[in-house]
Amino acid sequence: MHRIKNIVFDLGNILVDVNYRRFTDAMNWDYDTFMSFFATDFFREFEVGKHSEEAFFLELNKHIPLKEGDEQRYRDTIHKTFSVRPRTWARMHYLKKHYNVYLFSNTNSLDFNGLDKDIEIKRTLRFHYVSHIHGYIKPDPRSYKKFEEVFHIEPSETLFVDDLEANIEEAR
Repeated sequence: MHRIKNIVFDLGNILVDVNYRRFTDAMNWDYDTFMSFFATDFFREFEVGKHSEEAFFLELNKHIPLKEGDEQRYRDTIHKTFSVRPRTWARMHYLKKHYNVYLFSNTNSLDFNGLDKDIEIKRTLRFHYVSHIHGYIKPDPRSYKKFEEVFHIEPSETLFVDDLEANIEEAR
């Protein structure tokens, strides 16, 4: 039996709560319209880095007509989607003293950079795999292989914490 050396945290609904309604309210946008955009193939492709931020806003404008300044307001407001889970965040800081702690998240550049600006996640978690940089999204098996390659970790020495059953099953 291997001793646990690594703990891998998902971001959304593990370290932070995800609430797009809070974001759409702050932007004064219709929640259902934004969520229909969120469910598109384009959005998934944006999460794996296949589209630029400029292309993202052009596509979003097809669903929600953007006004002047909306792109910057989006960047300044997106962090409102993600509120830190204080107890989990504190526990993660404690665990960093005893384990190698990693972030493994399906996220796009706008969400990740907006959250980083708010809570300095890049500084807090030096080791992070985010789908928009590495090109694979959980539960795609290639994302787990890429994670192992990037960080040179042994899966049998790793605890993986995620909120989605499909992601956990594929990690096994």
